[in-house]
Amino acid sequence: MKKGSIEFIDSDKDTHFTGALGQNAMEIESIGFPTSWQNLQINEVEIEGISVQSDQNLEWDIFIFSKAGADDTNLDDDTFVHHLNFSQTSGKQIAGANQYYYPCPVGLMAIPYKDIDNTRKIHIGLINRSVTSKTAGATGEIKIRLSLRPIFA
Repeated sequence: MKKGSIEFIDSDKDTHFTGALGQNAMEIESIGFPTSWQNLQINEVEIEGISVQSDQNLEWDIFIFSKAGADDTNLDDDTFVHHLNFSQTSGKQIAGANQYYYPCPVGLMAIPYKDIDNTRKIHIGLINRSVTSKTAGATGEIKIRLSLRPIFA
């Protein structure tokens, strides 16, 4: 298998993860593969990095699923791939103002990912693990950035 060069994709703060989230609640969004891959027949990638920017300093879990409609109660149908935790203490501001930056967890190994429903998207569940709720709209904005490397058969 041949691997391509790294590309980044970002969730959209205005359309993804915009709802309020109470403790342990999850919102699932599907983030499209990079536009530069549109003419390539790619549905397998390695996720080499994930970072978060958030208006609120909360503890976040990110769950990755290989198809839309991801978290099924039937274990045979659930498409869980991987899970990452971004602790509240890892969120840092610059000069004590504006958004919080959460770095990619140290020691993250590349996460193999196959889009099994062929939508050419990464299916991400964002979970708020804090007692404090994530607010909806502009005061609860969040952006998730993924570093992807395509895999060619």
